[in-house]
Formats: sequence, C-alpha cells, structure tokens
Amino acid sequence: MIPFNSAFVVGALPSGLYAALYLHDHGVDVFVSEFKQRSAEEEFEHAVRLLQQVGVPFEFGQNTASIMAAYDVVIVSPGVPPEAPIVLVAAQMGKLIVGETEIAAYAGLSVLAVTGSNGKSTTTALLGEIVAEAYPDAVTGGNLGTPVSQLLVEHPLAGPAVLEVSCFQLETIHTFHPRVAIFSNLVPNHLDRYGTMERYFATKKRLFENMTVDDAVVLNWDDPALRALGPMLSPSTFYFGLGDGVFSGAHVVDGGIVFKDTTRTVELFRETDLRIRGRHNVANAMSAALAAFLYGISPDAIRRAVESFNGLPHRLEHVGTADGVMFVNDSKATTPESVMTAADAMTGPYVVILGGSSKGVSFDKMAWHLTEDRNLVSAIVMGATAPAIEDSLRKAGMEEIVRVESLEEAVSKGIHLLSAGGTLLLSPACASFDMFRDFEQRGNRFREIVQGRRGVVTR
Repeated sequence: MIPFNSAFVVGALPSGLYAALYLHDHGVDVFVSEFKQRSAEEEFEHAVRLLQQVGVPFEFGQNTASIMAAYDVVIVSPGVPPEAPIVLVAAQMGKLIVGETEIAAYAGLSVLAVTGSNGKSTTTALLGEIVAEAYPDAVTGGNLGTPVSQLLVEHPLAGPAVLEVSCFQLETIHTFHPRVAIFSNLVPNHLDRYGTMERYFATKKRLFENMTVDDAVVLNWDDPALRALGPMLSPSTFYFGLGDGVFSGAHVVDGGIVFKDTTRTVELFRETDLRIRGRHNVANAMSAALAAFLYGISPDAIRRAVESFNGLPHRLEHVGTADGVMFVNDSKATTPESVMTAADAMTGPYVVILGGSSKGVSFDKMAWHLTEDRNLVSAIVMGATAPAIEDSLRKAGMEEIVRVESLEEAVSKGIHLLSAGGTLLLSPACASFDMFRDFEQRGNRFREIVQGRRGVVTR
C-alpha cells in the first residue's frame, strides 16, 4: 500500500523515471524533476517519451522548490546525494524523503536482499538464478542494474525479488523488509561520503531494521565485524565461512558446501560445480546458496543454478588471449580489498592496472599485499589516484611501477611488460568517474582495446 497521494520525484534516469511510472500507475499524483539540462542523450529522450505518453509532468535543468512544496513526499534515486539543495530544502519543509527502493515495500514484494562492500553483485546474480529455478516469475535487480520500480513496471505480477541493495539506497528506506538478507563483508568504502567506517557500517546495518524473528540473516563468519553483529540482530542469524567455526550455516566439508545446524547436515553443492574462479567466489556462492536454502529452495535447484552460472561482466572476466597474454577485466574492483582478492586469484605472472577516482580510502594495505605477491610483474597506475597509489606502492617497497595517461597506453605497456606471457589484469581499486561514466564503460573500453588488437582470440 502506498502511504501518500502525491510525490515529487528527483531524477529522470531509470530509478526516478520508473518510480514515477509505477506510482502513477497506482494512482499517485507525480511530478518528475531533473536537475540536468535536457539533452539528446537516449536515456533522457526515452524518459521524456514515457512521461509524455502517460501524462506525467516534468522539468529539466532545475529542481523547483515551489513545485516540490505542493507534493506529499520527495522520492530520490541512489545517485542523488543527501546534500543536494532540493533534498535539503525538502528536509527543512519537513517533507518525507523516500528512496526508490522503498517501492518494494509498497508493492508487498517478497525480497531476498544482498548488501556488502565487495561481491554483492555476483552474489545477487547467482542468488537470482537459484531463486528462478524454483520460481519462474522471480525477478533480479536493484543496485545490480535494474531498479525495483522498473522490475515492477515491466513485470506487474513479479514473484520473489532478489535485490542488490547499496548503502546509498539504505539511507532512505523506511519500511523496506527483506525476508532473507545477506551481508557479504565489510571493508572501507565510500568514505568520501560517510567520513568514518562507523557511519558507513551503521548505514549498511539499516538493511535489518525492519526484519523480524520470522526472517533470516546470512553473515560472513570470516569477517570479525559481521561475526560480532549476528547476536545483536532480531532475525534468525546464520553464517557462511571458508574457515573453521562452530555456527549454523554453510561450511566447506571435503569439497562440498553443506548446511549444518544442530539437527541436520545437507549438501548444497560441490566446489567443483562452480565455473567462476577464485576463493572469494566460493564464498559468494556459499552465501547465495545458504540464503536460497533458508528461503526454502531445494539443494537440487541450488546445484543446477550453480553449475550453469558463468559470472558477471567486469568481475574477473576473461576477454581475450594473444601471444601468451590473457586479458582479464575486473573493472568492478573499485576498492583496494577487491584488488587483493583478484590478485589472490592469479595463478601465474601478471601485471595489474590500477587507478581512477578517489573514494577516500587508503591504498597502503593493498600496496603491501601486492608487493609481497611473487606473481606480480609490475603495477601500472593511471587516473586521479595514480600519485597516491604509486606513493603507497613505493612505501611498500615496490620498484616496478609504470605511470600512464590513458587506458590505451596501459594496455600497450602491459603487453610489453608481459613479453614472456602472463595475465594483464584491469583491477583499478577505485571508482571510474575521473575518466569514465562508470565502471561498466571503463570495462567495456578495456574489452574494446583488447579485442581491437591483432591476434586476440576471444571466447
């Protein structure tokens, strides 16, 4: 049930657009306000066409406070910062500020939610495929790519919804209520927005605030902060872990991933069933399988989905091979910890391409990890954070560092450094906004550069 009659929607890109369309379809008086100037970009033209078709009024180039004042609530997308002038004015007026993710609650969706610092997209995608094995009407999206409002507009009779939920989305929930929720891990991230780990963690924990004892939470036993979080939560808590531990949840036992509690042991899948590489992906698959099992999905359905899952683009994605060099696109690695995970997945000589826009985190731990990796041939640094990353690497004792001005130059230098063969790994440790629109554009450009070279074989 939608608890208001009118809404001022900030933003005309997919989250805002489809929030407006969903609310309009359900009898809410809606106005869409986009601060950016209207342009010929396809996304804006698409938004204008759809809004005009259904008769929703809109504006571009400004957020008009006097118009906003006439509406009950303000709907914001994840990309709208809390300090945006229109949001601040709305707060001063006492308006309820609601995030687009809250529409899942209005629609009464049965939600399986995934959050975390790293690995949440892969976990969400795999969990979505598992749930779809049992529920053909299931939908998957959220922060992963398709906003929940768009899922509902395009699939009005949607069954269970598997949603990736970011900290930005959690800032503006009110009644959002997952039935099962995964918190994959906690590492420093988005400190440019939150300032401290305490504020970042507090925002992530909002995922659980409306959950009850009838719901289930899945936490990472190997993460000390999440292990300690479990006893503080109201929902039933289960864990997954690659290491030893006495807990109810998913364990690795003789190559099998098994659910164990005080009453039973059930094998969910085998490690050899996984097509995606890296120990971190074993952990991702464990959490997805455990969440699905707790939701009532059979081990047979879980195993079928695990066996057929090929992973997501931009996450340790093999994009080509030439002259003994394998090219791996890990553009989604936007934190130092995710680079460390990617490095651990390398099985031979490799060169890593690092750098992008800052998220306010330290590169020192990553630098020491890479410096101690005997497989690493060299690090190539680029972008706004290149000086900071190079400084951390040199302090850690690394000497083989190359500074470049573009991704094209990085690929050329990497191939030269790997004349004896190995892997050229794009794993930036940073956001992309200094040089690219997003991590996807950066990863796609890497793929284009690689596949545009002579002799590259793709699969």
